[in-house]
Parts: sequence; structure tokens; C-alpha cells
Amino acid sequence: MSKPVAIITGAASGMGLALTRHLASKGWRVAMADIDSENGSRLSSELGPDTIFQQTDVSNYAEQARLFSRAFAWGGNRLDLLAANAGIDDRQSLYERNETLDAQGVPKEMNLKTIRVDLDAVIQGIWLFKHYARKNTTPGGKIVITSSAAGI
Repeated sequence: MSKPVAIITGAASGMGLALTRHLASKGWRVAMADIDSENGSRLSSELGPDTIFQQTDVSNYAEQARLFSRAFAWGGNRLDLLAANAGIDDRQSLYERNETLDAQGVPKEMNLKTIRVDLDAVIQGIWLFKHYARKNTTPGGKIVITSSAAGI
């Protein structure tokens, strides 16, 4: 029987890295995803052959789709766990008093990167995971979503 396979976003530091280390120690294969390619690549090399690293900006659907496709193939056409852990804090406050204006004096578009990473990317990740988990020899899998106050 092949080893279970996980995708962990935000895997190059903090809780994502701790979960990566834990699962690897329990015999899992882990596809590490993070925007930080330097730390992610280094950590994957240190953790050994049961991990791979894929630089991924989870707010970019095409990048996230490549991650899932690669992880599924690398895992022997198997995905058992998505840990949607990537997150960032607020980039701009709705309550700003001195917003930047365009030439017509209208406020420029808000930076919604936090929502794209902390909410949209999680929903897209669930969408992608469902697709691949249904292709498992025994369809199914688990999803764990982590968040902080910045995600609310």
C-alpha cells in the first residue's frame, strides 16, 4: 500500500512547517506549498525524499491547480489530506482616513490580497482537492483549514 499524501499550504514556516514535519515523521508524503521558494526548497531537501516543494501563490488559481496536479502525480495518483494553512494579515484597512485617490479624486481600488489568500484560495483549494480526492483508488480524503484573526 502506498503512503498517504498531503498538500500543505504555507508549509515553509510556522504551523504549516510543524504539520509537515509531523506528517513526514509519521510516514506521510508531503507536498509543501509556499510563496517562499528559498526556505521551502531548503526545508524540503532537509526533510528528505518524502517531501516535495512547489512555490505557489495560493491566490493565483493557475498556480494552485499546478500544485494539485503535481502532488497527485508525485503521490502515485493519490491525495489524502489538504491542510489549507497559507494566510496573510491585512494589507489595507477599510477604515483608512487618507486613502490614495486617482486623477479624478476617486479612491483607488482597495488591496484585497488578504481576502484572496485567506478566503478565496481556501475555497479554490477545496474545489481542487475534491476533484483529485475523487480519483483516489478509494475516493475521499480530509481537509483541515487553519486561520487567524486576520482571516476573519
